[in-house]
Amino acid sequence: MSKRKNYKNFLEFSSDVFPEEKLLIDPFLSRYYRPFSLRLSWILYKTNITPNFVTVLQIIIGLSACLLISLFPTQNVFITGVIILHLAYLLDCCDGEIARAKKMDSLQGVFLDKFAHAITMPSIFMAVSLYYCKFFIDYQFFILLISFLSSLCTFNPVNRLVSTIVQQLISKKQYSQYDLNKYMKNSEFKNENDAFQFVEDEYFIKPAEKNFKKVLKKKMLKFGKQFFRHVSYLFFITILLILELLGLSKNIILTLWLFILLSVIAKEIYGLQLVIYKDLILKRYTRLLSKLEINF
Repeated sequence: MSKRKNYKNFLEFSSDVFPEEKLLIDPFLSRYYRPFSLRLSWILYKTNITPNFVTVLQIIIGLSACLLISLFPTQNVFITGVIILHLAYLLDCCDGEIARAKKMDSLQGVFLDKFAHAITMPSIFMAVSLYYCKFFIDYQFFILLISFLSSLCTFNPVNRLVSTIVQQLISKKQYSQYDLNKYMKNSEFKNENDAFQFVEDEYFIKPAEKNFKKVLKKKMLKFGKQFFRHVSYLFFITILLILELLGLSKNIILTLWLFILLSVIAKEIYGLQLVIYKDLILKRYTRLLSKLEINF
């Protein structure tokens, strides 16, 4: 049941549905999409449209754009498709804004929002690669193979699996055969524990610490978190389209696109390295356990 507020004007609405911390969590999306999404949300807020409907609409529009690019890989269609994708991401901002305004936050809404990203990003990667394939007939298999692997990596499989295993270890629903206390006491882990810097958690490095390596790692982590975001990928695709319209060589454009795809794959390979050689699962388990103990 909606419990919408009665806002006096747009400024009151925008300050309420767009808290300042959003700029810290999502600086790119907030700075470039929010000025437009807030005005669209202000209009939609006055209707009976629900946040979940907006999210579903976002999915339909995003997938339609990908299908359009895939079936008709021409420059004009590519331009149209990219514009439509930006509209889809505009709606990605609107659903949360409307939910906060109408007090309709829900776990179903969180799921739909995550589902929208999970299903749209692989589709975008494959659609854009199909478009570039028309310029490089002899390299189609290589381009599509890299695109397929990077599309799988947009699901963040390593991080998701680690999170799932940690949750099951905490709840003791599975993996009860493992004696974690005994495992943590073995010398190999203890030595690794002294040297390892936990880069998955950006709050692990305290602001007061001045160690150059720690500060550099923190900055690299923040950059990586913004680089590997769904909206960042759309930004890169838009830049490649602009470069193409400016007449840049197709070879250079394809090289840049492959660099983006390979970077996404490299991120997951790096995650595997952390799991296999740096005890990432146990690190995350112990940190989550300590947080739970503090909270309770």
